[in-house]
Amino acid sequence: MADNEPSHKDFQEWMVTKALAAHLGTKNNEKPERMAWLFDLDVRTPAGISKLKEMCGFGWEAGEILGGAELPFKDADRGNLSSDDFRKYLTITPDFRYWTKKDGKHLIVEAKGTPKPIGQRDHVQAERYFTYLRDCGHKGAVVYFAPNPEVWLDWLAKIPKQSDFRFGVVDLTSQVVPKVANELLRVVGEALVQTADLLKEALRFSKTG
Repeated sequence: MADNEPSHKDFQEWMVTKALAAHLGTKNNEKPERMAWLFDLDVRTPAGISKLKEMCGFGWEAGEILGGAELPFKDADRGNLSSDDFRKYLTITPDFRYWTKKDGKHLIVEAKGTPKPIGQRDHVQAERYFTYLRDCGHKGAVVYFAPNPEVWLDWLAKIPKQSDFRFGVVDLTSQVVPKVANELLRVVGEALVQTADLLKEALRFSKTG
């Protein structure tokens, strides 16, 4: 790897997710130009490159599109499911999700920081996203933001979907990280400060132990 090439292990995924959320703006106070950028990202799919807005069937429109970062599913999201059947989805919290007010189109975004999926945990998580869309009767797409998009796309193609939902991968390293660099700097800085504080506390206890 050349010195100027980005590493797939540069940042933990929670750091990038937090930085992206800050970049886009808070719920109900989103930054329109940045939301437009998000929905215009290139997504690698089995059929080629598509825009994110083409994948989910809608683009950003303030007041018409709901959603944001780390929003757990609630009863209003259950669609065709009964309250009892919907309970199994209440523990799911995608990194980002957006939906239209009128016609039930949904976008689920999951960010990953590893160059390839990690075992059964990632498999179960992806399968539940597709199952949620199917069981609730929603239209939409599941898109991953990840390094090594070819590897993640090949893996996603093998996840049982039981319906014709769109799916794809955005290259996290080349498309997202450079755009949120300022926010990422703050997130990493805060993490370093917290780590330094914990280190000081650990040293204090080591001297008294």
